[in-house]
Amino acid sequence: MKTINLKKYYYPICKKDTFVEVPDEVADAIVEASRAEDANDAKQHYHCYSLDASPGMENHFPEQAVSPEDILMEKETEREQEAARTLMVERLREALATLTPRQASCLHARFWEGKPFKEIAGAEGFTTSAAIVTVRNAIIKLQKYYIKRGWMKPPKEKAICTKTTPPKRNRKRTSAKKS
Repeated sequence: MKTINLKKYYYPICKKDTFVEVPDEVADAIVEASRAEDANDAKQHYHCYSLDASPGMENHFPEQAVSPEDILMEKETEREQEAARTLMVERLREALATLTPRQASCLHARFWEGKPFKEIAGAEGFTTSAAIVTVRNAIIKLQKYYIKRGWMKPPKEKAICTKTTPPKRNRKRTSAKKS
């Protein structure tokens, strides 16, 4: 049995000299933990030294205390975010129900499973360009549904997924006269 001074190892908790007899294994474990903590402090001081402050000053600043108001605001924000997420998921399910099965499966494969268009086309049994068009049309349909319901504002400028046909080329008509 060894006698140790608790003030030496647990100063902030024990401020007076308090001697306690403990088994040898416990005393060795306490001494070893104290040495490891001192070595860690020395290592942090060596690696965290700042030239614009006194040595080790940055390690002695207390953490910012969180006020009860901050905790309540944080919980309220979390609740609001969860409610917004739930509403968004409900709206998405409602909008996805308007898609054709082919559009829904292509959209799911592209954005939830992350498959490239070539794999989608192979799985569905059509060409890559058809897969691209199907996904594009599904996105446009979802966008129109969201705008119609008032859940989304119409884009101010031309978006990537707008369904417009390219302008027709004007070719000069030549007469087919042979001389």
